[in-house]
Amino acid sequence: MTLAIDDAATVRVPSPGAAPGADTTADDAPLLLLLHGYGAHEGDLVPLLEHLGHPGDAAALRAPLPMDHGGWAWFPITTIGAPDPAAVQAAADAVLAWLAQHAGGRRVLVLGFSQGGAVALQVARTSPQAFAALVVLSGFVSPTPHPGDAALAAAAPPSFLGHGDADAVIPPAVTELTAAWMAEHTTLTRRAYTGLPHGVGGQEVADVADFLAGLAGARVEG
Repeated sequence: MTLAIDDAATVRVPSPGAAPGADTTADDAPLLLLLHGYGAHEGDLVPLLEHLGHPGDAAALRAPLPMDHGGWAWFPITTIGAPDPAAVQAAADAVLAWLAQHAGGRRVLVLGFSQGGAVALQVARTSPQAFAALVVLSGFVSPTPHPGDAALAAAAPPSFLGHGDADAVIPPAVTELTAAWMAEHTTLTRRAYTGLPHGVGGQEVADVADFLAGLAGARVEG
């Protein structure tokens, strides 16, 4: 299965300090890539950007599979937390192909919600050196071993996993498996939020902003 990202649907948000019409592909800050959840669309996570404090530009992709109600999916849902590995890989390959064409070899911060989080982890497994950090919100890892897992563990990029304890979509066992996997393969910061359902909460957004600010500070010190 070969999938492709429709770049005409991509929402691009320039860095806060960029001049109108400026080329931001050479910006020192990594590109922040947003991957929405199942049934959503490319604009779904864009409102988070004003709260995250990311100093560089951002791009929000539309998943490649249309749904009957008008939303979009990265891969079909079978069993929550145990998707068809070939379908997950096809979605990851589509994201990586988009990055190869449009990111200009830049380092990337990838933020994915729910199914988008699964794709975020899969792209990092496929191309471990391309990603500066990973943010997974109410997401899950595909449990099928991947040839890139050892290289990802060696790179151990910073990662953030946020989830609510009232999430009725992602089972707790899947979240725990994902947390354990991320702890083994990345440098994990994990936050759980009391009463948060399958969504993104205000404190979670603040914590992600702190996480990203820590990455920016590390770059400056380095």
